[in-house]
Amino acid sequence: MRLYLIISLFLNYQHVLPLPQTAPYLTATALVAKNGNTAFECWLLTKPFERPSLSGLNGAQVANIGNFTNLSYSIMPPRWDGNGLHNSPALQLVHYLSGVAHVTLPHNSVEAWIKGGVEGLLFATDTTGTGHFTKYPTNEETVVIMAPFKDRKGPDHIILANRPCNKQQKFPQGS
Repeated sequence: MRLYLIISLFLNYQHVLPLPQTAPYLTATALVAKNGNTAFECWLLTKPFERPSLSGLNGAQVANIGNFTNLSYSIMPPRWDGNGLHNSPALQLVHYLSGVAHVTLPHNSVEAWIKGGVEGLLFATDTTGTGHFTKYPTNEETVVIMAPFKDRKGPDHIILANRPCNKQQKFPQGS
């Protein structure tokens, strides 16, 4: 698995890599600051899913992503513009539970459409740089959990691509 990732990264750095269906690693889109600009990256977290033997989790697959502070549960109104251009207020995990978020950048045409639910994970780490726009274009509310990382320590990761992971978020399959 590791050799496959290393070879694929060198051969095809600009594209999301096709991972085996049983890949025990989580991938998600990230907003990052690069050379003064906000940019998208597709991250593969380097800590694999685990199968804990804890009561209530025995048999489940768990990804330990990090330590967090001040978790918030927010409801974004329908057809809201997200208050225009902004940076992430903290290095944080953002998970869209419902609705749709359309994230764009001010300096290029790359965009991410994030549908709430199982593929609604985003890492927002662009606390500096040009910022991004987040719009909520549907007629329904968008429910979001935001969790800043403790001590500004995000998850260890590999950059799979310099673009969003659009529809490429992966979860472990099977047992």
